[in-house]
Amino acid sequence: MNIAVPIYGERVMPRFGLTREIIIAAVANGNIASETRLTLTAESFMVLPKTLHVEQVSIVICGGIHPRFQQAIERQHIQVIWGVIGVWRDVVQAYLGGTLQTDPAFCLHRHGHRRGFRFRQGPQHRRI
Repeated sequence: MNIAVPIYGERVMPRFGLTREIIIAAVANGNIASETRLTLTAESFMVLPKTLHVEQVSIVICGGIHPRFQQAIERQHIQVIWGVIGVWRDVVQAYLGGTLQTDPAFCLHRHGHRRGFRFRQGPQHRRI
């Protein structure tokens, strides 16, 4: 199984649409067997769902992601788990161990898109 994680440094990128680097972790026997780093350009980002399919990725773990991009990835039969923060290796290990924590409130703005409106910035809303 291959798991893709958009990263910033060694951490999960908070906003998928701004990522310029993705780790693809090959998993064997419940552990990370190898990793590949993909550097993205604006052009390669547009075909990223297809690239993930070609790289045999079955799961994408990320922070916030726009629903349209999530749907584009899921059309490639790739599961998307969003609302995740942390060091990417720890996140993948937590997923493999069944202890990965997600926070559906991670991207407050995202929920507004689904209802056709946007949340206003307020004291409860943090920019990441």
